Amino acid sequence: MGVVNDQPMKILVAEDDESMLDLLERVLTDEGYQVLAARNGNQALALLEAGQFDLMLTDVRMPGPDGSELLRRAMARNLRQPIIMMTAFGNIEAAVRAMRNGAFHYLAKPFDIEDLLAITASAVDRVRQQRQTSSPQTEGDAFFPIVFRSAAMVELLKLARDVASSAASVLIIGSSGTGKELLARAIHNISPRSGKPFVAVDCNALPETLFESELFGHRRGSFTGAVSDKQGLAEQADGGTLFFDEVGNFSATTQAKLLRFVQERKLRRVGEVDERSVDVRVISATNRDLKAMVRAGQFREDLFYRLAVIPLVIPDIRDRREDIAVLAYHFVRKFNRDYQVEGIRQDALDLLVDHDWPGNVRQIENAIERAVILRKAGLIQPRDLPEEVISATSSQQPSGRSLEEIERTYILNLLGECDGNQSRVARVLGINRRTLYRKLRKYNATSANEPE
Repeated sequence: MGVVNDQPMKILVAEDDESMLDLLERVLTDEGYQVLAARNGNQALALLEAGQFDLMLTDVRMPGPDGSELLRRAMARNLRQPIIMMTAFGNIEAAVRAMRNGAFHYLAKPFDIEDLLAITASAVDRVRQQRQTSSPQTEGDAFFPIVFRSAAMVELLKLARDVASSAASVLIIGSSGTGKELLARAIHNISPRSGKPFVAVDCNALPETLFESELFGHRRGSFTGAVSDKQGLAEQADGGTLFFDEVGNFSATTQAKLLRFVQERKLRRVGEVDERSVDVRVISATNRDLKAMVRAGQFREDLFYRLAVIPLVIPDIRDRREDIAVLAYHFVRKFNRDYQVEGIRQDALDLLVDHDWPGNVRQIENAIERAVILRKAGLIQPRDLPEEVISATSSQQPSGRSLEEIERTYILNLLGECDGNQSRVARVLGINRRTLYRKLRKYNATSANEPE
């Protein structure tokens, strides 16, 4: 269980309670893990700076840098190392804060060893998935640019990995700024076609009059300005992937031409008689509701089903707030090459996590780039963030992001992760089952009988 690619997984365990540290070291070692033990925050920080471990299990309160500080330092260094937090001073607010700040999971003491091992195994699975998608063409792995912590993105990327090896057409659905092209490239990078071209077609910038010439190519002299033979984008992608970005913007005439190509993988250059065959995998993306467009007669139903053999839906960032912190740290690292920014101060991180981000990941990227440039060194502070982030968050109604709402979201997510096992959820939260039942009943989330 504790081995990946014939190498034991290395776990950094930071715990100032000697008896607890010895217990954790013994249990994890018995499971096949290699344990790096730290008895205080300073020892943990030294091992963290060395960076030679796969995941970290840390107490929240201990001498030296505490667990929250270690989490911040770890996030600033390597987003792919899952961090599991544990504390004897557990409460829902602390659990939510840890998860919002990028922790992989949270354990409230006292906890069952089986719960610890199950959560650790889940973290190991995350590391294993990342290594399985490794690509020699990129630093890290093909999915590394898609930074995530949320269960929704875990499931989405698992499905994307599963379909990458096939030739089936994929339709990626998501709002502007969610990273649709990034996902399309990731699918290509781990597919059998990874050594061949990935060619993107910007449907917004492709006028109907130029569709055939740009996509299929043309023969010299076929129209004014055709001074030489030209290979179209479809032929350029031969053997690889052809990506149609914002395919919902095509006119009815263009949709008909695209349908024939998608069905037969054949094309005819403008000005030529003979057809040419190409071997391409088609991936499309849209920020529009194509099903609604089909019902309204605005999009061809036959084309929709040709493109959407495998639909993949990317949720808006406001629906997966646990991804905001890791995205923010990812962009800090991306834009920090010429600066010495060490991370994000807690009050600034709270503003980032609470903002709704209508522009999704792209808007977060722009905000962090601005903050890094303004801050230059140290920790990003609230005044480094765009005005709309500060003002929008401060103007929210208190009921919009109440602790009760945050608690509800966290408990329901945890219930799903524990397959509905209320006893296990109660142990993780550090509360008894009767208290958990009352909370679930208040949230209208259970039909189970009240525990006796």
